[in-house]
Amino acid sequence: MTFSDVPGDDPDRIPTQAELDAEDLAEIARKSKDAELRNRYPARPVDPGEPPRALVRDARIAWALAAVAGLVWIVYGFTHLSQITDLLSDRLRPGLENVPDVDPVEKAGSMAEFWPLAFLIGLPIAVALSWPLLVWIERGHSRNVRNVYLSVTVVLLLFVPVAADLLLNYPEMSGWVRAFAWVQFGLLILSALMTMRRSVSDWLPPSTRVRPIRVARGE
Repeated sequence: MTFSDVPGDDPDRIPTQAELDAEDLAEIARKSKDAELRNRYPARPVDPGEPPRALVRDARIAWALAAVAGLVWIVYGFTHLSQITDLLSDRLRPGLENVPDVDPVEKAGSMAEFWPLAFLIGLPIAVALSWPLLVWIERGHSRNVRNVYLSVTVVLLLFVPVAADLLLNYPEMSGWVRAFAWVQFGLLILSALMTMRRSVSDWLPPSTRVRPIRVARGE
């Protein structure tokens, strides 16, 4: 509604500067809100085009090789689980001797029975769960899924060296098996880097900016 539409107003009346300023501010506020909504919920292109090879080929090959390398040392860990449990118990015991109200032998044995099995089961599951995420980056054309995939990969990168050290870093264990854990570590990094290449970032839709305060207000 303009000032000339106000009932009783003279259509030939010249609006005051305050009225003109109010109109300008209302128009600026409307455009600002429209632009904010477009930024918050950008329109997704109907056809994003051919997905980059770095995403659909290179990242998946690196993931597959990392999974194979991880499977090698995981299977080795399961076949030597009893020996690893004894070695880890002996390794943990000295650090528990000065802990008050704790039986170092019992506590070290309990931890040695839990952690190797937890790592040997948990790591393959986490790696397996990251595959659907990697695939869905392309199929869903989703930048958010890529961020989730990168987050899962970072968690894996934190735990693979720790697990390899606790389970395999003993003279009694074959050194080549521990090398497979580091090969897996490097290939996971490579897979993550492939999803972050510029061609992939340009192909994915722009990131959305959500402002919690405005969302809570229903704006």
